[in-house]
Amino acid sequence: MNGALDAENEILGIIQRREGGMSTSCQNTGVHHVGLHAKDPAASAEFYRDVLDMEIVGGSTADHPLGASAFLCSRPREESHEIALFANPIYAHVAFKVGTLAELRRLHARVLARNLEIKFTFNHGVSFAFYFADPDGNVIEIYWPTGALKQYRQPYVEPLDLNQPDDVLLEQIACASALQP
Repeated sequence: MNGALDAENEILGIIQRREGGMSTSCQNTGVHHVGLHAKDPAASAEFYRDVLDMEIVGGSTADHPLGASAFLCSRPREESHEIALFANPIYAHVAFKVGTLAELRRLHARVLARNLEIKFTFNHGVSFAFYFADPDGNVIEIYWPTGALKQYRQPYVEPLDLNQPDDVLLEQIACASALQP
């Protein structure tokens, strides 16, 4: 076995012992949204709204830390967004959802064990997420929905430390949710 896989197995073992589980698989539930580059996110959002009947559920202006963006969804009661449009192409990505915080941690450990660079780790309010690139440079987001769908309008971005215990991470959602308008 190579060193990266040995390290991955060691990290996964620590997580499993901590959580009392024995599973070594990491289950994602598939692609759940995409982040696309758009020259003018607001104009592109109108296109998706008018042509595909999607609802504009969020967005930001150029002065936001992420720059100009727009968020759209055809199922806003079920998902925070299905398409995110960004003026800055570094935020373009494909997002995979996992079912538990433990799964998010397992995949995070797997990515680190393979010495892949984590580009971002964010608390989005509606989710905890981390981002990394595949071998071709495509950015992948892995996220776990926090259940706080109605409390946060996107884009919401706060730093996230996945090394913190679950209760500390979940407290961030409770505290930030109380501050949202």
